[in-house]
Amino acid sequence: MIRRRAKIAVQTIPSSIKKLERRLAELPEIDEAEVETIDWYNEAQRIAVAISATMDDVFGQGTIEAHDFSVDEAWFVLTYPAKHSDNVAEFKRGTARARNAIRDAIKRLQELESDAEHEAEARHLRAYEGLDLHPEIARAASQLYLDGHYANAIEDAVKALNAFVRLRSGVDDRDGNELMEYVFSVKNPVLAFNDLKNESDRNEQKGFMGMLSGAVSGLRNPRAHRLMKDDPERALEFIAFVSLLAKLVDGARRLQ
Repeated sequence: MIRRRAKIAVQTIPSSIKKLERRLAELPEIDEAEVETIDWYNEAQRIAVAISATMDDVFGQGTIEAHDFSVDEAWFVLTYPAKHSDNVAEFKRGTARARNAIRDAIKRLQELESDAEHEAEARHLRAYEGLDLHPEIARAASQLYLDGHYANAIEDAVKALNAFVRLRSGVDDRDGNELMEYVFSVKNPVLAFNDLKNESDRNEQKGFMGMLSGAVSGLRNPRAHRLMKDDPERALEFIAFVSLLAKLVDGARRLQ
């Protein structure tokens, strides 16, 4: 039979480990007082079937891993008539082998999970390094992102955007939403994204103002007031968005 390598979805690994841990907890401890009543063969068969079925469930039937970590009922029983003490010793040896097989399977899953996490982290770092960020945003956020401080990177990116709007507009007595709504007001803007000659121009001005205001209220403020944990992919997308806003501000024309 030709066996294949298991293809395991990373998100299924925690539940798979829990299944294996249950099989580990179910391995019996032999009560010396009950050895004469134990049906060694049936008990061995029950254990082997349960563990091997779980290996098939976790790794996939017909895979190399399911085969390597499977448990054989022959581990637990002698093939010849023997004293109870010999049966007990053999059963204990089989139980120890089964325990090791399960632990090895768990270790393999943990390694796969760790490898996937490292690969995902490397992939996000490569993607981040490929971004063409606005210099002010890159200066504020890049090192934090590369060090894994994703929430702080987002917060500082928006702070840098806020400071950049102040610098470009010359308005330093306002902050956050109030700053954005004042500087990019449709009726009397300090900075304009277009000539504001028609309804389409005014809608664009209003839309960009809303995006800038939303970045402050939706990205900076929550992270400034409570502990938040962002994943690298979302952080990358947020920082790229803030950088786009900074580039829009860079291209705006000062009217006052």
